[in-house]
Amino acid sequence: MKRDGILTSVWQDNIADIITSSTISQEEVYDVLIVGAGITGITTGLLLQKAGKKVVIAEAANIGFGTSGGTTAHLNNFFDSSYDEVISNFGKENATLLAEAAGKAMIFIKNNIDEYKIECSYEQKEGFIFSVEEKQNKILDDLVNATKEVGLTIDYVNKSPFPIPYLKISSIANQAQFNPLEYIHALVNEFEKSGGIILQQCRVEGIEEAEILKVKTSSGTILAHHAIYATHIPPGVNLLHFRCAPYRSYVIAATLKSGDYPEALGYDLVDPYHYYRSQKIKGQTYLIA
Repeated sequence: MKRDGILTSVWQDNIADIITSSTISQEEVYDVLIVGAGITGITTGLLLQKAGKKVVIAEAANIGFGTSGGTTAHLNNFFDSSYDEVISNFGKENATLLAEAAGKAMIFIKNNIDEYKIECSYEQKEGFIFSVEEKQNKILDDLVNATKEVGLTIDYVNKSPFPIPYLKISSIANQAQFNPLEYIHALVNEFEKSGGIILQQCRVEGIEEAEILKVKTSSGTILAHHAIYATHIPPGVNLLHFRCAPYRSYVIAATLKSGDYPEALGYDLVDPYHYYRSQKIKGQTYLIA
């Protein structure tokens, strides 16, 4: 399978393309058109299809082509913006809502894995967040205290599964990891079994807004009552584009001569920060950093 990048990710290198629907009726009016077949688009499509809607997903390239095909696939209930930052900007009540939503998202994924019997190397893990410089100790203290405030289980420990020097280290429970493309491909099968349609190599080129949307694509016009952009940000010119800064993460999947792979998720507090975990794919273990 292909993805948006020069190099191959461990996910795309070990999974085949899915052959999906190639044509649809250009006269039928669908309930919802979803733009983008990553984890967001596929999940949204499956939920809507199960709720009785008639859904079409249009993907400009192939399933998992964007972030979903290159993610490090950590499942977390904490974020790049730590809870002390969220409390400062939005208040404790909203920070707590964010933590609860993250937890529900992780439970939702696990429930899908159980319901559809998905083989995607899902494992619960402990997460470790650590300081590597004196000035980061205060950052870690604020992070730990605020994470406790929103009801998550985090505390300082005296161990690290990573061979990296640290000054202070905390452990946060109930994190997880999985193979994102195996998970997505299983959801695609369920989506199509429920009557949903996926069009790959179908770029949405514009939407004519009216009571019934006329969606111009590279595969023809699609009529729909609603449209959802399951992309990074919607096209056109709007305020969001001026607030959304371009960042890129660089990921390495490496084999270790020592064979000593950490069985946890790890994060330092450097800016930009680093994070680590291990993943076994078809019998081969990798360190993902």
